[in-house]
Amino acid sequence: MTHPEQIPSEKITSFNFSFSNAPQAKKALEKDLEKVSERIIKIAKSEKFYINNFPVIQQILALSPSRSDLKKLSKALDRLADLVEVEQQLSKKMAVVEVVTESPNWITNEFGDFTKEIDQDLEELFKEL
Repeated sequence: MTHPEQIPSEKITSFNFSFSNAPQAKKALEKDLEKVSERIIKIAKSEKFYINNFPVIQQILALSPSRSDLKKLSKALDRLADLVEVEQQLSKKMAVVEVVTESPNWITNEFGDFTKEIDQDLEELFKEL
């Protein structure tokens, strides 16, 4: 993918066209296309970008998205990243609240520290005697 060093400042109104230059242009384009395709494949197949061992990027590319589609998806994923983290934290807290609500006796028996209450109960028992 080579570009001219300077863009011509004057408008081109005509040029000489030669079909004989087509094979050279084809070779250059094939080389450029191969390089870009290899980079895309490397990214798509990279396990760094798998989610739960699933090649998400490969599946997205199978849909033949446009540049605009991928840019919009990128922005949406960036916004979702923060929201998903918050949702996960809230879900964990909700699970704890549900266990406390559904099994308060289990929570009390498993995690209760009754040493203070036992000492107080023993003191009151000996006072009564």
